[in-house]
Amino acid sequence: MAGHVFVTGEAAMLSGRTLVVSDLHIGIEHEARVSGINLPSQSGEMLARIERIAKDNNVKRIIILGDVKHRVPGTSFQEEREIPEFFSGLSSYDVEIVPGNHDPGIGRLVPDSVSVRNPKGFLDGEYFFCHGHAKPDISFLKARYVVMGHTQPLIEFSDSLGYRWTERVWCIAPFSERMLRKEYGSSGPSELVIVPAFNRFSGGFPLNRKEKPDRKREFASPLTKLCNMKKAKIYLLDGTFLGELGNLGK
Repeated sequence: MAGHVFVTGEAAMLSGRTLVVSDLHIGIEHEARVSGINLPSQSGEMLARIERIAKDNNVKRIIILGDVKHRVPGTSFQEEREIPEFFSGLSSYDVEIVPGNHDPGIGRLVPDSVSVRNPKGFLDGEYFFCHGHAKPDISFLKARYVVMGHTQPLIEFSDSLGYRWTERVWCIAPFSERMLRKEYGSSGPSELVIVPAFNRFSGGFPLNRKEKPDRKREFASPLTKLCNMKKAKIYLLDGTFLGELGNLGK
């Protein structure tokens, strides 16, 4: 694998014939219904989108960067039913999952043909793939690019009337040589690519919203702490460059 592109209009990355997505959160609608919000299931729609992207780009391999399921702890009835169906629909591809913090027990819900990787991530050529919630395997230092999900990055917008809304974004942050050497005594990757959530209803973290310190820690990752996040480049899913994160504060 060498070189990557972002699929216009989608929270999906391509590298050669490999498709990378993150944060499916299958079953999130069950939690919404418990709270009195009726949402249609997204698993079929997400499967169709993945199949379309894969077909259009001659994809052979699919990597899912964690949070395949939503409920934690435990597994909802919806997840028990829809996750096996979802992965049956991807049976013609080589599928790999890097489990996220929502994925305990994911191995029993997917076919044996699906490879469930180490939650700490794995090295693949010049890439290191992980969910981002756990301290990465030390092999990440050998990568050029680290690709993670977990944070589900958003940018919050507002108009003159005070109306606010958020948009999913790509976040590409440079690693800090100083922080890498302080933490690991070594140089390491050049860029951290944070993949936005593939599920449109899964929410996320508005990177440019001022939050209380405990809120920031909730969405932090051992990897983002090694980066200069103020210099992170932010892109909308349609490819629009919004600028560096440090210049997008509210």
